[in-house]
Amino acid sequence: MIMNNTVEIGRNNVNIDRFYRKPLTAMELHSLGISIDNFQTVETLEELRNNPTNIIVAECKKGVMFTQNRSRVQQLVKKMNYVMNAGVYGQLHYEPSTRTEVLKPASLQFKKIYKPYLGQDLTNKTLLVFRQGGIGDLLFIKPNLDYLKEKYPSCIIKIACGPQYQSMVKEWDCIDEMIDLPFTVDHIFRSNYQIVFEGVIERCKESEKTCSYNLFSKWMGLNLSDDLLIPKQEPNEKCTEECLKQLEEMNIKPKDFIIIQMRASSPIRTPGQNVWKKLTLKLIEKGHNIIFTDSPQKTADIDKFISSLKLSDDDSKKVKNYSSHSNLISDTIALTSLSKLAIGTDSSLVHIAESLGIKSFAIMGPFPGKVRLSTYKNNDWIDVPSNSNCSPCFIHSQKPCKNSSMEGESLCYMNLDYDLCIEKIERLLNN
Repeated sequence: MIMNNTVEIGRNNVNIDRFYRKPLTAMELHSLGISIDNFQTVETLEELRNNPTNIIVAECKKGVMFTQNRSRVQQLVKKMNYVMNAGVYGQLHYEPSTRTEVLKPASLQFKKIYKPYLGQDLTNKTLLVFRQGGIGDLLFIKPNLDYLKEKYPSCIIKIACGPQYQSMVKEWDCIDEMIDLPFTVDHIFRSNYQIVFEGVIERCKESEKTCSYNLFSKWMGLNLSDDLLIPKQEPNEKCTEECLKQLEEMNIKPKDFIIIQMRASSPIRTPGQNVWKKLTLKLIEKGHNIIFTDSPQKTADIDKFISSLKLSDDDSKKVKNYSSHSNLISDTIALTSLSKLAIGTDSSLVHIAESLGIKSFAIMGPFPGKVRLSTYKNNDWIDVPSNSNCSPCFIHSQKPCKNSSMEGESLCYMNLDYDLCIEKIERLLNN
Protein backbone atom coordinates (compact mmCIF):
# COMPACT_ATOMS: atom_id res chain seq x y z
CA MET A 1 0.00 0.00 0.00
CA ILE A 2 1.23 3.49 -0.82
CA MET A 3 0.99 6.09 1.90
CA ASN A 4 -1.44 8.97 1.48
CA ASN A 5 1.10 11.47 2.83
CA THR A 6 3.70 12.66 0.36
CA VAL A 7 7.12 13.40 1.83
CA GLU A 8 9.34 16.08 0.32
CA ILE A 9 13.08 15.50 0.16
CA GLY A 10 15.80 17.54 -1.49
CA ARG A 11 18.72 19.90 -1.09
CA ASN A 12 16.71 23.10 -1.22
CA ASN A 13 13.54 21.73 0.27
CA VAL A 14 11.18 24.39 1.61
CA ASN A 15 9.05 22.06 3.76
CA ILE A 16 11.87 20.03 5.23
CA ASP A 17 10.23 20.03 8.70
CA ARG A 18 7.23 18.12 7.42
CA PHE A 19 9.01 14.78 7.63
CA TYR A 20 10.63 13.09 10.58
CA ARG A 21 14.36 12.51 10.34
CA LYS A 22 15.73 10.13 12.93
CA PRO A 23 19.52 10.22 13.32
CA LEU A 24 21.16 6.93 12.34
CA THR A 25 22.99 5.12 15.12
CA ALA A 26 26.41 3.50 14.72
CA MET A 27 24.70 0.11 14.73
CA GLU A 28 22.27 1.16 12.00
CA LEU A 29 25.12 2.52 9.90
CA HIS A 30 26.97 -0.77 10.33
CA SER A 31 23.92 -2.74 9.19
CA LEU A 32 23.79 -0.54 6.09
CA GLY A 33 27.41 -1.40 5.30
CA ILE A 34 28.84 2.00 6.20
CA SER A 35 30.20 3.78 9.26
CA ILE A 36 30.88 7.27 10.53
CA ASP A 37 34.13 7.13 8.52
CA ASN A 38 32.03 7.36 5.35
CA PHE A 39 31.19 10.95 6.30
CA GLN A 40 34.69 12.08 7.33
CA THR A 41 36.96 14.31 5.24
CA VAL A 42 39.96 12.74 3.49
CA GLU A 43 42.97 14.37 1.83
CA THR A 44 43.01 12.71 -1.60
CA LEU A 45 40.78 10.87 -4.06
CA GLU A 46 42.80 7.72 -3.51
CA GLU A 47 41.94 7.84 0.18
CA LEU A 48 38.32 8.33 -0.77
CA ARG A 49 38.43 5.19 -2.92
CA ASN A 50 39.59 3.24 0.14
CA ASN A 51 36.86 4.79 2.28
CA PRO A 52 33.63 3.52 0.69
CA THR A 53 30.91 5.90 -0.39
CA ASN A 54 27.81 6.50 1.77
CA ILE A 55 25.53 4.81 -0.78
CA ILE A 56 23.35 2.09 0.71
CA VAL A 57 20.73 -0.48 -0.25
CA ALA A 58 17.44 -0.30 1.66
CA GLU A 59 14.42 -2.56 1.73
CA CYS A 60 11.05 -0.86 1.63
CA LYS A 61 8.87 -2.12 4.52
CA LYS A 62 5.91 0.14 3.79
CA GLY A 63 5.08 1.89 0.54
CA VAL A 64 5.87 5.59 0.50
CA MET A 65 5.25 8.47 -1.90
CA PHE A 66 7.63 11.43 -1.99
CA THR A 67 8.81 14.33 -4.10
CA GLN A 68 12.22 15.87 -4.64
CA ASN A 69 12.28 19.66 -4.81
CA ARG A 70 8.55 19.84 -5.66
CA SER A 71 8.99 17.66 -8.73
CA ARG A 72 6.69 14.82 -9.75
CA VAL A 73 5.66 12.23 -7.18
CA GLN A 74 7.84 9.13 -6.85
CA GLN A 75 7.09 5.99 -4.91
CA LEU A 76 8.94 3.21 -3.16
CA VAL A 77 7.17 -0.16 -3.26
CA LYS A 78 6.92 -2.59 -0.37
CA LYS A 79 9.49 -5.44 -0.34
CA MET A 80 11.59 -3.85 -3.09
CA ASN A 81 15.27 -3.01 -2.54
CA TYR A 82 16.43 0.50 -3.49
CA VAL A 83 19.81 2.17 -3.93
CA MET A 84 20.13 5.63 -2.35
CA ASN A 85 22.55 7.71 -0.33
CA ALA A 86 22.45 7.62 3.45
CA GLY A 87 21.00 11.14 3.63
CA VAL A 88 17.93 10.18 1.62
CA TYR A 89 17.58 7.01 3.70
CA GLY A 90 17.55 9.19 6.81
CA GLN A 91 14.84 11.42 5.31
CA LEU A 92 12.58 8.55 4.22
CA HIS A 93 13.38 6.21 7.09
CA TYR A 94 10.19 6.88 9.04
CA GLU A 95 6.61 7.70 7.98
CA PRO A 96 5.98 11.38 8.83
CA SER A 97 2.69 11.19 10.72
CA THR A 98 2.96 7.87 12.59
CA ARG A 99 6.76 7.63 12.66
CA THR A 100 6.56 3.97 11.74
CA GLU A 101 9.54 2.47 9.95
CA VAL A 102 9.35 2.70 6.15
CA LEU A 103 12.87 1.55 5.23
CA LYS A 104 15.27 -0.93 6.75
CA PRO A 105 18.76 -2.10 5.77
CA ALA A 106 18.62 -4.68 2.98
CA SER A 107 20.47 -7.96 3.38
CA LEU A 108 22.55 -6.90 0.38
CA GLN A 109 25.16 -4.18 0.98
CA PHE A 110 26.11 -1.73 -1.76
CA LYS A 111 29.86 -2.01 -1.22
CA LYS A 112 29.64 -5.74 -2.04
CA ILE A 113 27.97 -5.24 -5.43
CA TYR A 114 29.54 -1.94 -6.56
CA LYS A 115 31.81 -2.35 -9.60
CA PRO A 116 33.39 1.12 -9.96
CA TYR A 117 34.25 2.46 -13.38
CA LEU A 118 37.90 3.51 -13.48
CA GLY A 119 38.51 3.93 -17.21
CA GLN A 120 37.87 0.35 -18.38
CA ASP A 121 37.03 -0.50 -22.00
CA LEU A 122 33.29 0.03 -22.47
CA THR A 123 32.88 -1.70 -25.83
CA ASN A 124 29.42 -3.35 -25.72
CA LYS A 125 29.27 -2.63 -22.00
CA THR A 126 26.74 -0.78 -19.83
CA LEU A 127 27.74 2.03 -17.47
CA LEU A 128 25.39 3.25 -14.74
CA VAL A 129 26.09 6.79 -13.48
CA PHE A 130 24.41 8.32 -10.45
CA ARG A 131 24.69 11.49 -8.43
CA GLN A 132 22.29 12.90 -5.83
CA GLY A 133 23.58 16.46 -6.39
CA GLY A 134 22.21 19.25 -8.53
CA ILE A 135 22.56 20.76 -12.01
CA GLY A 136 26.17 21.86 -11.57
CA ASP A 137 27.20 18.38 -10.44
CA LEU A 138 25.55 16.77 -13.47
CA LEU A 139 27.29 19.21 -15.80
CA PHE A 140 30.62 18.39 -14.11
CA ILE A 141 30.02 14.78 -15.18
CA LYS A 142 28.73 15.38 -18.71
CA PRO A 143 32.02 16.01 -20.62
CA ASN A 144 33.28 12.62 -19.46
CA LEU A 145 30.14 10.89 -20.71
CA ASP A 146 30.40 12.67 -24.07
CA TYR A 147 33.98 11.45 -24.33
CA LEU A 148 33.06 7.85 -23.46
CA LYS A 149 30.15 7.76 -25.91
CA GLU A 150 32.40 8.98 -28.71
CA LYS A 151 35.21 6.54 -27.84
CA TYR A 152 32.89 3.57 -27.26
CA PRO A 153 29.82 4.12 -29.49
CA SER A 154 28.51 0.62 -28.71
CA CYS A 155 28.35 1.30 -24.96
CA ILE A 156 25.11 1.99 -23.13
CA ILE A 157 25.19 4.85 -20.63
CA LYS A 158 22.43 5.08 -18.04
CA ILE A 159 22.12 7.95 -15.61
CA ALA A 160 20.15 8.06 -12.37
CA CYS A 161 19.22 11.47 -11.01
CA GLY A 162 16.29 13.27 -9.43
CA PRO A 163 13.25 13.87 -11.69
CA GLN A 164 13.68 17.62 -11.22
CA TYR A 165 16.81 17.47 -13.42
CA GLN A 166 15.56 15.15 -16.13
CA SER A 167 14.17 17.78 -18.50
CA MET A 168 17.80 18.81 -18.99
CA VAL A 169 19.42 15.38 -19.09
CA LYS A 170 16.93 13.94 -21.60
CA GLU A 171 18.37 16.33 -24.22
CA TRP A 172 21.87 14.83 -23.91
CA ASP A 173 22.90 12.60 -26.82
CA CYS A 174 25.34 10.66 -24.65
CA ILE A 175 22.56 9.23 -22.46
CA ASP A 176 20.72 6.05 -23.48
CA GLU A 177 18.44 5.71 -20.46
CA MET A 178 17.35 7.90 -17.55
CA ILE A 179 16.44 6.39 -14.19
CA ASP A 180 14.82 7.96 -11.16
CA LEU A 181 17.01 8.22 -8.10
CA PRO A 182 16.56 6.31 -5.75
CA PHE A 183 16.39 3.25 -8.04
CA THR A 184 15.81 -0.47 -7.63
CA VAL A 185 18.89 -2.60 -7.05
CA ASP A 186 18.34 -4.60 -10.24
CA HIS A 187 19.81 -1.69 -12.21
CA ILE A 188 23.16 -2.46 -10.58
CA PHE A 189 23.04 -6.07 -11.78
CA ARG A 190 22.03 -4.98 -15.30
CA SER A 191 25.15 -2.82 -15.69
CA ASN A 192 28.78 -3.85 -16.10
CA TYR A 193 30.18 -0.87 -14.22
CA GLN A 194 28.84 1.89 -12.01
CA ILE A 195 30.21 5.26 -11.01
CA VAL A 196 28.92 7.29 -8.08
CA PHE A 197 30.29 10.73 -7.20
CA GLU A 198 29.10 11.14 -3.60
CA GLY A 199 31.89 12.63 -1.50
CA VAL A 200 34.18 13.63 -4.39
CA ILE A 201 33.77 17.35 -3.74
CA GLU A 202 32.12 17.17 -0.30
CA ARG A 203 34.64 15.00 1.55
CA CYS A 204 37.91 15.30 -0.36
CA LYS A 205 40.44 18.05 0.40
CA GLU A 206 41.62 17.94 -3.22
CA SER A 207 38.39 19.78 -4.06
CA GLU A 208 39.79 22.87 -2.31
CA LYS A 209 42.61 23.12 -4.86
CA THR A 210 41.38 21.34 -7.97
CA CYS A 211 38.56 22.30 -10.34
CA SER A 212 35.53 20.04 -9.97
CA TYR A 213 35.68 19.09 -13.65
CA ASN A 214 39.24 17.81 -13.28
CA LEU A 215 38.34 16.03 -10.06
CA PHE A 216 35.30 14.23 -11.52
CA SER A 217 37.32 13.17 -14.57
CA LYS A 218 40.12 11.86 -12.36
CA TRP A 219 37.57 9.97 -10.25
CA MET A 220 36.45 8.16 -13.42
CA GLY A 221 40.03 7.27 -14.33
CA LEU A 222 39.92 9.44 -17.46
CA ASN A 223 41.92 12.59 -16.57
CA LEU A 224 40.67 14.48 -19.60
CA SER A 225 42.41 17.70 -20.61
CA ASP A 226 40.81 21.05 -19.79
CA ASP A 227 39.74 21.66 -23.39
CA LEU A 228 37.56 18.53 -23.22
CA LEU A 229 36.10 19.41 -19.82
CA ILE A 230 33.57 21.96 -20.98
CA PRO A 231 29.92 20.83 -20.90
CA LYS A 232 27.91 21.33 -24.07
CA GLN A 233 24.16 21.11 -24.60
CA GLU A 234 21.41 22.54 -26.77
CA PRO A 235 18.14 24.13 -25.58
CA ASN A 236 14.86 22.35 -26.21
CA GLU A 237 13.22 23.76 -29.37
CA LYS A 238 9.69 24.02 -27.94
CA CYS A 239 10.96 25.74 -24.81
CA THR A 240 12.93 28.18 -26.93
CA GLU A 241 9.86 29.00 -29.02
CA GLU A 242 7.88 29.69 -25.85
CA CYS A 243 10.69 31.88 -24.49
CA LEU A 244 10.68 33.93 -27.66
CA LYS A 245 6.95 34.53 -27.28
CA GLN A 246 7.39 35.62 -23.66
CA LEU A 247 10.26 37.95 -24.57
CA GLU A 248 8.09 39.55 -27.25
CA GLU A 249 5.35 40.18 -24.67
CA MET A 250 7.98 41.71 -22.36
CA ASN A 251 9.16 43.90 -25.22
CA ILE A 252 12.73 42.62 -24.81
CA LYS A 253 14.73 41.38 -27.78
CA PRO A 254 16.80 38.17 -27.76
CA LYS A 255 20.48 38.75 -26.97
CA ASP A 256 19.60 42.16 -25.51
CA PHE A 257 19.26 41.20 -21.85
CA ILE A 258 21.21 39.89 -18.88
CA ILE A 259 19.68 36.96 -17.01
CA ILE A 260 20.22 36.83 -13.23
CA GLN A 261 19.74 34.00 -10.75
CA MET A 262 19.96 35.38 -7.21
CA ARG A 263 19.65 32.12 -5.30
CA ALA A 264 21.83 29.03 -5.02
CA SER A 265 20.61 25.64 -3.79
CA SER A 266 22.02 26.36 -0.33
CA PRO A 267 21.73 29.53 1.80
CA ILE A 268 25.44 29.68 2.58
CA ARG A 269 26.15 30.23 -1.15
CA THR A 270 23.34 32.79 -1.60
CA PRO A 271 24.22 36.50 -1.38
CA GLY A 272 21.73 38.70 0.44
CA GLN A 273 19.26 40.93 -1.41
CA ASN A 274 21.34 44.03 -0.68
CA VAL A 275 24.07 42.58 -2.89
CA TRP A 276 21.68 42.03 -5.78
CA LYS A 277 20.04 45.40 -5.29
CA LYS A 278 23.33 47.31 -5.59
CA LEU A 279 24.52 45.24 -8.54
CA THR A 280 21.19 45.48 -10.39
CA LEU A 281 21.03 49.26 -10.02
CA LYS A 282 24.56 49.60 -11.39
CA LEU A 283 23.66 47.41 -14.37
CA ILE A 284 20.56 49.50 -15.06
CA GLU A 285 22.72 52.64 -14.95
CA LYS A 286 24.80 51.06 -17.71
CA GLY A 287 21.63 50.67 -19.79
CA HIS A 288 21.21 46.89 -19.56
CA ASN A 289 17.90 45.03 -19.62
CA ILE A 290 17.62 42.54 -16.75
CA ILE A 291 15.54 39.36 -16.49
CA PHE A 292 15.42 37.52 -13.16
CA THR A 293 14.66 33.81 -13.06
CA ASP A 294 13.87 31.33 -10.30
CA SER A 295 11.28 28.63 -9.67
CA PRO A 296 7.59 29.60 -10.08
CA GLN A 297 7.18 29.39 -6.28
CA LYS A 298 9.57 32.35 -5.97
CA THR A 299 7.67 34.62 -8.38
CA ALA A 300 6.14 36.78 -5.63
CA ASP A 301 9.51 37.11 -3.88
CA ILE A 302 11.18 38.30 -7.08
CA ASP A 303 8.34 40.75 -7.73
CA LYS A 304 8.79 42.12 -4.22
CA PHE A 305 12.52 42.48 -4.77
CA ILE A 306 12.01 44.36 -8.04
CA SER A 307 9.56 46.71 -6.30
CA SER A 308 12.17 47.41 -3.63
CA LEU A 309 14.46 48.86 -6.32
CA LYS A 310 12.11 51.88 -6.57
CA LEU A 311 12.79 52.34 -10.27
CA SER A 312 11.54 55.15 -12.47
CA ASP A 313 8.91 54.33 -15.09
CA ASP A 314 11.55 54.16 -17.82
CA ASP A 315 13.94 51.97 -15.79
CA SER A 316 11.16 49.66 -14.63
CA LYS A 317 10.67 48.64 -18.27
CA LYS A 318 14.23 47.26 -18.24
CA VAL A 319 13.64 44.77 -15.40
CA LYS A 320 11.44 41.68 -15.78
CA ASN A 321 10.61 38.56 -13.77
CA TYR A 322 10.55 35.27 -15.72
CA SER A 323 10.13 32.98 -12.70
CA SER A 324 6.47 32.13 -13.34
CA HIS A 325 7.47 30.66 -16.73
CA SER A 326 10.41 28.59 -15.41
CA ASN A 327 8.51 25.41 -14.66
CA LEU A 328 11.35 23.13 -15.74
CA ILE A 329 15.12 23.41 -16.01
CA SER A 330 14.67 23.23 -19.79
CA ASP A 331 12.79 26.55 -19.62
CA THR A 332 15.72 28.20 -17.85
CA ILE A 333 18.16 26.67 -20.32
CA ALA A 334 16.15 28.05 -23.24
CA LEU A 335 15.96 31.53 -21.70
CA THR A 336 19.69 31.52 -20.97
CA SER A 337 20.46 30.58 -24.57
CA LEU A 338 18.69 33.79 -25.68
CA SER A 339 20.55 36.07 -23.25
CA LYS A 340 23.74 38.05 -23.83
CA LEU A 341 25.13 37.29 -20.36
CA ALA A 342 24.20 35.25 -17.29
CA ILE A 343 24.97 36.36 -13.74
CA GLY A 344 24.68 34.12 -10.71
CA THR A 345 26.28 33.08 -7.50
CA ASP A 346 27.97 29.67 -7.13
CA SER A 347 24.91 28.16 -8.80
CA SER A 348 23.48 26.29 -11.77
CA LEU A 349 22.92 29.28 -14.06
CA VAL A 350 26.63 29.97 -14.56
CA HIS A 351 27.26 26.33 -15.55
CA ILE A 352 24.22 26.28 -17.84
CA ALA A 353 25.47 29.43 -19.60
CA GLU A 354 28.88 27.91 -20.33
CA SER A 355 27.27 24.74 -21.70
CA LEU A 356 25.39 26.93 -24.19
CA GLY A 357 28.36 29.11 -25.14
CA ILE A 358 26.81 32.11 -23.35
CA LYS A 359 29.02 34.52 -21.40
CA SER A 360 28.62 34.43 -17.63
CA PHE A 361 29.79 36.12 -14.45
CA ALA A 362 29.79 34.51 -11.00
CA ILE A 363 29.90 35.93 -7.48
CA MET A 364 31.90 33.38 -5.48
CA GLY A 365 31.86 33.21 -1.67
CA PRO A 366 32.42 29.97 0.27
CA PHE A 367 34.15 28.43 -2.77
CA PRO A 368 36.73 30.26 -4.93
CA GLY A 369 36.05 30.46 -8.64
CA LYS A 370 39.12 28.42 -9.60
CA VAL A 371 37.65 25.20 -8.17
CA ARG A 372 34.44 25.55 -10.18
CA LEU A 373 35.07 27.68 -13.26
CA SER A 374 38.74 27.54 -14.28
CA THR A 375 38.10 25.36 -17.37
CA TYR A 376 35.47 27.77 -18.77
CA LYS A 377 36.09 29.93 -21.85
CA ASN A 378 33.18 32.41 -21.66
CA ASN A 379 33.27 33.21 -17.96
CA ASP A 380 34.72 35.48 -15.31
CA TRP A 381 34.12 35.67 -11.58
CA ILE A 382 34.89 37.61 -8.44
CA ASP A 383 36.09 35.94 -5.26
CA VAL A 384 34.53 37.82 -2.37
CA PRO A 385 36.95 38.75 0.48
CA SER A 386 36.05 38.47 4.14
CA ASN A 387 37.16 40.70 7.00
CA SER A 388 36.78 37.73 9.34
CA ASN A 389 39.23 35.61 7.31
CA CYS A 390 36.66 32.81 7.09
CA SER A 391 36.32 32.80 3.31
CA PRO A 392 36.69 30.59 1.44
CA CYS A 393 35.29 28.14 3.98
CA PHE A 394 34.55 25.27 1.52
CA ILE A 395 31.43 24.37 3.48
CA HIS A 396 28.76 22.20 1.85
CA SER A 397 25.70 22.87 3.97
CA GLN A 398 21.99 23.52 3.82
CA LYS A 399 22.33 25.75 6.88
CA PRO A 400 23.09 29.50 6.77
CA CYS A 401 26.60 30.77 7.39
CA LYS A 402 27.49 30.56 11.09
CA ASN A 403 28.94 34.07 10.76
CA SER A 404 25.91 35.43 8.92
CA SER A 405 24.66 38.99 9.19
CA MET A 406 21.38 39.98 10.84
CA GLU A 407 19.68 39.32 7.49
CA GLY A 408 21.13 35.80 7.32
CA GLU A 409 23.60 36.79 4.59
CA SER A 410 26.94 34.96 4.50
CA LEU A 411 29.55 37.31 5.91
CA CYS A 412 31.86 37.06 2.89
CA TYR A 413 29.32 38.66 0.52
CA MET A 414 29.19 41.85 2.59
CA ASN A 415 32.56 42.98 1.19
CA LEU A 416 31.78 42.71 -2.52
CA ASP A 417 33.62 45.16 -4.80
CA TYR A 418 30.74 46.30 -7.02
CA ASP A 419 32.87 48.49 -9.25
CA LEU A 420 35.13 45.54 -10.00
CA CYS A 421 32.05 43.42 -10.76
CA ILE A 422 30.81 45.96 -13.31
CA GLU A 423 34.28 46.28 -14.81
CA LYS A 424 34.52 42.52 -15.32
CA ILE A 425 30.97 42.26 -16.68
CA GLU A 426 31.52 45.08 -19.19
CA ARG A 427 34.79 43.50 -20.29
CA LEU A 428 33.01 40.20 -20.91
CA LEU A 429 30.28 41.89 -22.93
CA ASN A 430 32.75 43.86 -25.04
CA ASN A 431 35.06 40.96 -25.88
